[in-house]
Amino acid sequence: MTGTPPDITAGEPSVRVRDLVPTYLEYARSADGASPARRSELWRSRYLDRHPDVFAAALDRAGEWSGGDDLPAVLDQLTEDRADLSRRAARLRIELPDAVRSVAGALGWADDRDPIECVTLVGLRRANGWADRLDGRYALFLAVEQLGDLAEERLLVHHETAHVVHDRLATIRDWPEHGVAASLLAEGLATEVTTETVPGLSDEAYLWFHRPGYEPWLAECRTRWEEIIDRIIADLDATDLDRNAPYFLMRDLPDGGDLPKRCGYLVGLRLVRELRRHYPLPETARWDLDRAVPELRRALGAVAVAA
Repeated sequence: MTGTPPDITAGEPSVRVRDLVPTYLEYARSADGASPARRSELWRSRYLDRHPDVFAAALDRAGEWSGGDDLPAVLDQLTEDRADLSRRAARLRIELPDAVRSVAGALGWADDRDPIECVTLVGLRRANGWADRLDGRYALFLAVEQLGDLAEERLLVHHETAHVVHDRLATIRDWPEHGVAASLLAEGLATEVTTETVPGLSDEAYLWFHRPGYEPWLAECRTRWEEIIDRIIADLDATDLDRNAPYFLMRDLPDGGDLPKRCGYLVGLRLVRELRRHYPLPETARWDLDRAVPELRRALGAVAVAA
């Protein structure tokens, strides 16, 4: 167990924002009119290589940012107005302190000596925001080329900030990357926190970041609830991607892909709400997996009877 106990106040939590958008804009200007091959070279030398601790040591460990056959085509699609990218980064800088304070308050974490790290950047259109390792622990990454809808952006920032604060409390970066139990608790907790810090929306708004049109998804989850719960109970201890993916990924799957995609997010939310009947959120956020898994198993039995 790590972090400041909920009854001890160390100070108001803060955020330290590192903006890589200006470096991206320098790259973009240098790449104007360049051939696809030259553009890829400049992407690496004028952008990625200038922030080695973010890319080489963290995000690009598998070469997904610096290489790949699709890199020239993806770079060709980064056509957002450059001034707009800067405006989005500036807006996030204003928005983030309130989000961090709200999320930290909901989870009972207060430490003004340990700011939350956030990196605003231009990515490759693969994700809009995520928590990942930076300098040995979770930081918040926000890809401004994927942001623009203010309502969606606000939910995303609060949700991903919850993951980073959760990491401060329970070192979730060391949990199995594809653990079913780990994903249920982490995603359920982040979603439930967001319902408190950005109140007044429907469940599907929180689960799909305010994107419209997901009522049929929620209806299918409710119709197939018993089946979903039975399969998650069977897979609760699994830590491999193939058994995690049917519940948490959007990709098409040869095995187990018939379930509503991302149904694990809804299950995680219901589980955390069931746990809140017995434990406050700040306590649950400090559990390790040895403590969490038996509680999740009990909660699965409790939520099985109602969608």
